[in-house]
Amino acid sequence: MSLRFLRTFAAAAALAAGAALAQPRFDFDRTPGTLPKTVLPSRYTITLDLDPAAERFSGQASIALRLRRAVPEIVLHAYTLQPRGATLKAGGRDRALTVTADEATQTWRLVPADGRPLPAGTATLELAWDGTVQRSGSGLYRAPYGGGRAGAMLATQLEAVFARMVFPAFDEPSFRAVFELAVRTPVGVEVVSNTAERSVVDDGGRRLHRFEPTPPMPSYLVALAAGRFDTLAGRAAGVPLRILTAPGKAAQGAYALEVTERVLPFYSAYFGQRYALPKLDQLAVPSTRFGAMEDWGLISYAENTLLFDPAHSDTNTRRRIFSIVAHEVAHQWFGNLVTAASWEEIWLNEAFATWMAEKATERFNPEWNIALRRRGPIDDAMTRDAGDSTRAIRSGPVPEDRVFDVFDDITYVKGGAVLAMLEQWIGPKALRNGLAGYMAERRLSNATAGDLWHHIGRASGRNVAAVATSWTDQPGFPLVQAESRCEHGRTRLELSQRRFTLDGHDAPGLWKLPLVVQHGGRTSSLLLDGVRTSTTLAGCPATPTLLNPGGQGFYRVAYAPDWHAALAARFAELPGTAQATLLADTLALAQSGRLPMASLIELLAQLPSVQGPTRPALYAQARRAFEFLDESLHDSPAQAPLHAAARALFAPELATLGWTPRAGEGSEAEQLRNGLIADLAAYGDEAVIARAGELFDAELAGRAPLPPAIRQGVVSAVGRHADEARFAALLARLDAAASEEERWLYASAIAEVPDAALARRLLARTLDGTLPTNIATTLPQMVGQAPGHEQLAYDFVVAEFARLGELAGPMFGARAWLLPGTVAASADAGVARRMLADQQRLVGTPGAATAARAAARITLRAQVRAAEAQRLAPALQALASRLAPA
Repeated sequence: MSLRFLRTFAAAAALAAGAALAQPRFDFDRTPGTLPKTVLPSRYTITLDLDPAAERFSGQASIALRLRRAVPEIVLHAYTLQPRGATLKAGGRDRALTVTADEATQTWRLVPADGRPLPAGTATLELAWDGTVQRSGSGLYRAPYGGGRAGAMLATQLEAVFARMVFPAFDEPSFRAVFELAVRTPVGVEVVSNTAERSVVDDGGRRLHRFEPTPPMPSYLVALAAGRFDTLAGRAAGVPLRILTAPGKAAQGAYALEVTERVLPFYSAYFGQRYALPKLDQLAVPSTRFGAMEDWGLISYAENTLLFDPAHSDTNTRRRIFSIVAHEVAHQWFGNLVTAASWEEIWLNEAFATWMAEKATERFNPEWNIALRRRGPIDDAMTRDAGDSTRAIRSGPVPEDRVFDVFDDITYVKGGAVLAMLEQWIGPKALRNGLAGYMAERRLSNATAGDLWHHIGRASGRNVAAVATSWTDQPGFPLVQAESRCEHGRTRLELSQRRFTLDGHDAPGLWKLPLVVQHGGRTSSLLLDGVRTSTTLAGCPATPTLLNPGGQGFYRVAYAPDWHAALAARFAELPGTAQATLLADTLALAQSGRLPMASLIELLAQLPSVQGPTRPALYAQARRAFEFLDESLHDSPAQAPLHAAARALFAPELATLGWTPRAGEGSEAEQLRNGLIADLAAYGDEAVIARAGELFDAELAGRAPLPPAIRQGVVSAVGRHADEARFAALLARLDAAASEEERWLYASAIAEVPDAALARRLLARTLDGTLPTNIATTLPQMVGQAPGHEQLAYDFVVAEFARLGELAGPMFGARAWLLPGTVAASADAGVARRMLADQQRLVGTPGAATAARAAARITLRAQVRAAEAQRLAPALQALASRLAPA
């Protein structure tokens, strides 16, 4: 081996050895954070004065403290709050405190006015403040709603660092405390919080709502909402359940309630721990926010992730609701009952919730083919992880102004995939027993990865920590290079690993890899913990041996050329998960230049011969591959042949499915139909474009409503080819939309309008105050990703960055995505360089990781474009000819 390889191996070994030492068990004093650990809160008693119609609010708090030693001051978090008074009560005395706000650290320093230190012991901190209701979905924010009963509600989003925008707090995950809330509102305003409402009393012409105390928990899990709600009630595992909505929408919560009634008992049984609170509410927020938040006892969701409207929603909505509800309910154990010690360990919350949601999907919806459907997010995470913008799952210190950098696909998707791989290695029973021990021992406390591996290792009898740390504490993943030959009636496998990179350069990395092998109809596993290994298997069967046949391993496989050719020749006969994995690995190897992209086209040409329930998922995977190639080859000589090949592959499938769902067809077919309509319109299928336009016009004229099963595909197709009249119709639908699902449907469609003047008019709407902030700040990104409008959207965001940034707010790094999002579909390396420079100028260091992620994807497309723009056309033309009708 070369000296360069020896250096790479030595670096990888040193990295892996360091990782194994980096996962101690939870210790409060050693937990990372910005606050001193000398003052500990045990109980907050908070009263907030709120009005959904007001721009401001006020609050008072009494915080029970333990001072572990004498201190000159108390430091706690507070941001965008104006202090109205601070007093410390201890030993029968009241001591006035001077409040000094530090905007840079988002803290208040509370210094005794008398200049003397604060002694060790117990004390009570009394605070009063004023605050501002936010326009974006962080802190305490307003969510307007329209329809026949227009109004607004207030809701909260306190993860990760936004509790301090509502009340002063020790706002770090390891500072667990009891919270007892009271909320004063105008008469007629309802309030919900983490726990049950204990009383409501008249209070000077207003109403005072008091809530039961919470268990000890971090400040980011505190939740409340105030407004007028409709309610749908149920019960599961002895727990009262409610879906809370804006007025008139409770019936649309029926499916989410059904999902909760299934997954809550499932999780209670799996973990051996009952749900810990006496009630579970789930709130559909009608505007403003993105995603969902697992607040203990009051989970909040963007409306389109919780509500299903039978008149408009399709199977995609149903699947999204199941996945997100299952994820958030899983957090009631992973994250709430046991909380990650710090943001460095947030994967303990998010990866496990992702993994459990997939487990619930497999159990309750086996026909959804989650084993194949997870391929999309896993491949996206692997693409990121194979580039230079990646990081380790546990990547070290997390500055608070960059905390949302770790709420990403490395945490959620790679973390979940690593757990699935470990489960496959040690067995489901051992993992479940280990998790039960972890939950029991860390209940109502915090945890680190060291705690987790301790319990799983005890349950399995294996050195799980040594294997796991090689995956969680270094970036990247391995490429397994495999050779096979038949010797004396037995199969000899030669296997080696190296870090997979998309640029083809060597990079350090060595993994303890649980490798799964399917040979002669039998599946076995081995632990590849060195650079190379070999093994001998019985027989030399006609069906080629498969590595990672179930697709659960977070690694790529490069088969020797004759081996890959044999698998390609038998592609239609392989198990569905093996087909999906071979497609994914072939695309990745082609992206990195290790295979020609024509190898992928050859596999895609065989999709029409694949039969059975996995076919729709494989076509979905093909759709993603064509989307990547279309972005990479935009305006190149290969783009027209690519579009022709896409039409040749997808049009017959749509013809087979038909535009009208058949009685009894599964959701897989419905989901594929919608996607094919949208894609074929994008690839210039004139018949599909015309049919979609006719259906849309018929609905506009009141002749026939669009069926929910094809609504998304038809509206997307119309937007992609909209003239001024249809643009106006789509814009009117957007303005009139009474639900988040409808708003996002029409916003995403109208953003694709081909005329630049119309796109410019749409961009102007983002700042006129007529759109909810989440829609307004995302529209420029959607416009930028439409063909031909990248520069237009980019220039708009640069020119209006201050105003857009204020609208976007800090939640999930929304401000940092404004600029990179407009060029997310580019294949021009020069665009990436310019975006990186502008991002640094406009956002600074907090936006660097976001920009680097977008730049890495652009660079990958540019790399593929340089390699394939000239040479791929013949393979695409051959595919189109091969699939053409006889």
